Amino acid sequence: MKKHFLYFIAIALLSIPCFSQSQQELYNKSIEAYKAKNYPQFLKLTQKLDSVRPLHPTYTYNLSAAYALNNQQEKAILTLKRLTLMNNKVDFEKDTDFDNIRQSAEFEKIVYLKKALDKQVANSEKVISLSEKELHPESLHYLEKPKIWLASSIRKKKIVSFDIKTGKCSDWFTESNFSVFAMKTDSKEKYLWVATGAMPEMIGYSKEMEGKSEVLKIDITSKKIVKRFPVEGNHVFGDLVVDKKDNVYISDSGDALIYKISDDKLSVWLDLKNEAFNLQGITFNDNQSKLFIADYLKGILVIDTRNPENRYWIEFQGNLTPKGIDGLVFNENRLFAIHNGVKPIRVMQYLLNENQNGFEEVKIIDANRPEFDEPALGIILNEKLYFFSNSPWKGYDRQFNLDETKFENPMLFEYKIR
Repeated sequence: MKKHFLYFIAIALLSIPCFSQSQQELYNKSIEAYKAKNYPQFLKLTQKLDSVRPLHPTYTYNLSAAYALNNQQEKAILTLKRLTLMNNKVDFEKDTDFDNIRQSAEFEKIVYLKKALDKQVANSEKVISLSEKELHPESLHYLEKPKIWLASSIRKKKIVSFDIKTGKCSDWFTESNFSVFAMKTDSKEKYLWVATGAMPEMIGYSKEMEGKSEVLKIDITSKKIVKRFPVEGNHVFGDLVVDKKDNVYISDSGDALIYKISDDKLSVWLDLKNEAFNLQGITFNDNQSKLFIADYLKGILVIDTRNPENRYWIEFQGNLTPKGIDGLVFNENRLFAIHNGVKPIRVMQYLLNENQNGFEEVKIIDANRPEFDEPALGIILNEKLYFFSNSPWKGYDRQFNLDETKFENPMLFEYKIR
């Protein structure tokens, strides 16, 4: 483990928003064991870190090195491959910790895989750029009756309508208290259900708002709020989906909970805190017998809606990574997943098998495209997948001021499914 990697660790740890004191202590002890060349203890502590925070780049790198140093070559290779699939920018080739696996054919395959991931794949096409540069969009939705396109705003806590031909934006709804994430309508398109949450990047944020979220029920005709469904604590309502009976299911990435609104009452539908880490995109299969929900670290959880205790994680095999899925949309036995928490960023199409418990076929829609800087949620309309390719997360400074010179106007992309 070279000095440059120790620097990488320090930077990575600073970037973890929920990095706990217990993890910090475990990490410090693991590095002490490494420096003392107590490699069995280094492995033990790093395995524990990986169990409490899986697929973190630093922990995964250290775990691979620990396996190699303890002469567990097969596990070292598998872990190093897992690391490369989620971040092909990590420099491991010359690290002496991997000397005992360096000459193996498997190590060479990982080096080749790292280079192969740099290949650009471009199947979706740009439609327009939105006129409002500081919008910081997260999601979009199309209202079929009035034929209106909507985009949500993290920065400005609002919803805008936009012209699909020119990109010109107009305020559609401006009464949210927090950043606006996902939007879905009910079965009759009478109400727009909107997931919101307090984010430091939004205008008007204060420390007192931290951990607050709410779902808004908006009358589409009047554009007025019918009801607010607030929660406090440690919550971020990031995505939602509405079933045929107009029940609303909401993913909470703050506390790994799935909420449900039924008969205008909000309650916890499923507590996943013991098995999930950071819930993101949420979508039904065609008959709504199954709910698919993305976890930013673990992949995709499939839940039986009639018996939620019957649930399982889809296994990602081969050269696939479960990490970094934000947007997740179901269409004709396929899951379309936007992986924005990996390097390079990927948009994937996963064809499910007959039982919908695994992948039959996989297609890379987009990968390693320079225009893609954290695309988030997407929708499918008329056999096309739509999503915004960029959001200005990197344009904020430490005080969450936004520097317009560091990002482009929001770009809408479409992918023709057929």
